[in-house]
Amino acid sequence: MAFDSTKSYYSISEVTKIAGVPAYLLRYWEGFFTELKPARDTRGNRRYTNRDIAMVLNIKDLVYEKGYKLGKASEMVKGKPRNSDDDHKTTEILKLQKQIGNEKNRHGAVDERRTFLLREIREEIEDILQLLG
Repeated sequence: MAFDSTKSYYSISEVTKIAGVPAYLLRYWEGFFTELKPARDTRGNRRYTNRDIAMVLNIKDLVYEKGYKLGKASEMVKGKPRNSDDDHKTTEILKLQKQIGNEKNRHGAVDERRTFLLREIREEIEDILQLLG
């Protein structure tokens, strides 16, 4: 998903695409990490700010990349010094842009491999059809 730096709020479905984690996990993390509390609109839908998205990406990094258990990750999130809003937004934007670049690269490689395999399958089917007919 392309990152729109002019947006103030993101829905939970947008955050799942940005962070690459399912919505149920985001909801679970909200209960486990007291720092992750997205605002709600009048209908009760979650509205994630850039700060919330940075928190989600930080939690994901601690749990998935660095391998911390949720308890230890929670301690680390609580112990992390808070930056000013401007520094925080810059950090968030850089993390999101890096992740989007990684997603594009990964999808490009998968698409190339898929295309190659489909061509091979097509050639094999054409060979079989020539033998049959």
